[in-house]
Amino acid sequence: MVTPELTLDTVIAALREIKYPGMSRDIVSIGVVKDARLDGADVYLDLQIPSEDREVIAKVEAAVRETLARVPGIGDMRIQAGPRPASPDSAPGPSPLPGVTRIIAVASGKGGVGKTTVSVNLALALAQSGAAVGLLDADIYGPNVPRMLGEPGRPKADDGKIVPLVRYGLKVISVGYLLGDRSPIIWRGPLVAQALRQLLHDVRWGELDYLIVDLPPGTGDAQLTLVQSVPLTGGVIVTTPSAVALMDAEKGLQMFREARVPILGIVENMSYFVCPHCQGETDIFSRGGGRKVSESLGVSFLGEIPINPAIREGGDTGAPVVVAKPESAEALIFRNLAEKVRLAAEAVAEAMPQVIIR
Repeated sequence: MVTPELTLDTVIAALREIKYPGMSRDIVSIGVVKDARLDGADVYLDLQIPSEDREVIAKVEAAVRETLARVPGIGDMRIQAGPRPASPDSAPGPSPLPGVTRIIAVASGKGGVGKTTVSVNLALALAQSGAAVGLLDADIYGPNVPRMLGEPGRPKADDGKIVPLVRYGLKVISVGYLLGDRSPIIWRGPLVAQALRQLLHDVRWGELDYLIVDLPPGTGDAQLTLVQSVPLTGGVIVTTPSAVALMDAEKGLQMFREARVPILGIVENMSYFVCPHCQGETDIFSRGGGRKVSESLGVSFLGEIPINPAIREGGDTGAPVVVAKPESAEALIFRNLAEKVRLAAEAVAEAMPQVIIR
């Protein structure tokens, strides 16, 4: 068998198979491979990791060595791996938002699990408890918060800052308000990152106890931008009981861990269906997977949310169930979720106090 000729393109193609820890993107596309050269069969690599965590750096280097070892014809591997040096052109590190006490990200490994429904009702439930709450729709490609909150119109600008809309006591901002709900977002990663940083830092949030950030599904540019832009109090992972959703939820959780963001807990959405006639419970997507994952990964389980037409109708009509039917069993579930998130966030704040800019 003839061994194919070793080329630099072959090496780069192999490196593109390596995902950065906690992300869905490969190490080449995010700029980890600063330099790559071949000298005969020997490979020289300069890896600049966007993290100072030695465990992350060691994990990336080990993955590179393991992957290249499988490439036919590879000789010696001379690899230099270290944290990416700061430069004038690099993105600034995390900086607090003036007046915002706690920032909580709501994430999911995949779409279609009801993450935005959870984000909206969680934010409203926190506001109903007496807290000052903001909601940032960071799902740039599919901003659904404007429809779920039923707020027409566009935010205004004042002295160079965007003034968020107010709906049901929430301060709300979304790219959907700025571009309209029928405008497709066809942006590459850098534009998404720039837009998210503007929605964070160029909005006049005022004094907030909580800013809930509804992230897009997956582990891509928006998630990385968020953890690099602001200090997060913690993350909430939304999943359904299905095996595929749970597998992706673990990826989302791992993303937060790699970024050293505390995990406040896992929420299992669409957990069961309650028959409106006999009140019997049916586990349409199975049940209990979220609790099992939380136990196996050592994080809190925040609760189960049922499949219920009232929850869906609330999102479709712009009157979420927590507001439209505040005495319903479903509203109570979201208020219980909000209380658990509040307690978890307070525990994180006590262990690691945050600096609030006034």
